[in-house]
Amino acid sequence: MYNWTGFYIGGHIGGAWADRNGHDRFDRDNNCWSGVCFDDNGFGRNDGRFIVGGQIGFNYQVNQWVWGVEGQISALTNQDNDSACGFFTRTSDGMRDHLFNCNNRGNWVATIAARLGVTFGQTGNWLLYVKGGGAFADSRFGVRLRDDCLGVMGTTFCGNNFAFNDNNDTRTGWMFGAGLEYGAWGNWSWKLEYNFMDFGHRNIHFDNMVLSCVGCDLRRDLDADLRVNVVKFGLNYRFGAAPVAAPVAARY
Repeated sequence: MYNWTGFYIGGHIGGAWADRNGHDRFDRDNNCWSGVCFDDNGFGRNDGRFIVGGQIGFNYQVNQWVWGVEGQISALTNQDNDSACGFFTRTSDGMRDHLFNCNNRGNWVATIAARLGVTFGQTGNWLLYVKGGGAFADSRFGVRLRDDCLGVMGTTFCGNNFAFNDNNDTRTGWMFGAGLEYGAWGNWSWKLEYNFMDFGHRNIHFDNMVLSCVGCDLRRDLDADLRVNVVKFGLNYRFGAAPVAAPVAARY
């Protein structure tokens, strides 16, 4: 029978769909400045990206059950995902526009998870498994003035020193997944896997958004959520003695 026990290392490619949404909220008693009043607004987008990465893990088999642990990291192709934020309404004529661009991006995701699976097939070389554990993501959450700020808004707004408080660090969360792996050629196996990762909620508070305005009290809260769905195809090499080969159908 096929034996899944042992350490393994491998690589994978696939796609990741990131749900990066947030809210831009202003204190209703402290949201007006220089003839405009800032409005609450949502921002963000859902986008798909190509991923490539690697994994390392260990399996231990008891009868038809296989348990183990696996760590993996994936690099993400990045895109410009700036979204309009900082919407305001001008008090003189009711015109609505935005002052800032918000972004919520990252270059990699990683997981450390326990796996539990069951083998099936004539020699047990198919493995159906679930996994769950911790998730980690590169997170670059920031705000900046819109590129054409001076031309559209003038120096009244764009000549000021704003508090942006960019927040670049590693976000942590949880994940679960499921997959199907096939022991194909000696110590080599291939797998198809789905992962869901949830990195929760992040909030940034500003007591005064305009640092260069003496006496201004423009209060703002920015929050951003991050959830990632991943589908990937992987190839693993298990160290140790070669397991029983997959059976070949007889021909008559």
